[in-house]
Amino acid sequence: MKSTFTDRIHEIADRLAQLAPSHRDPERFHEEKSELVDALRRLAANDNIGAQNGRAS
Repeated sequence: MKSTFTDRIHEIADRLAQLAPSHRDPERFHEEKSELVDALRRLAANDNIGAQNGRAS
């Protein structure tokens, strides 16, 4: 099943809600944060492409 825009936003929100620094692996927090930012930027870019082509996302 293809993931919808809304499903993807919920997935990212769930990951963000669980995001917390860890004293055992402090670098992992920043890696995960960067992955979430990248995912949101890709969604925004894809949404902008769809809007420019007259398509709903």
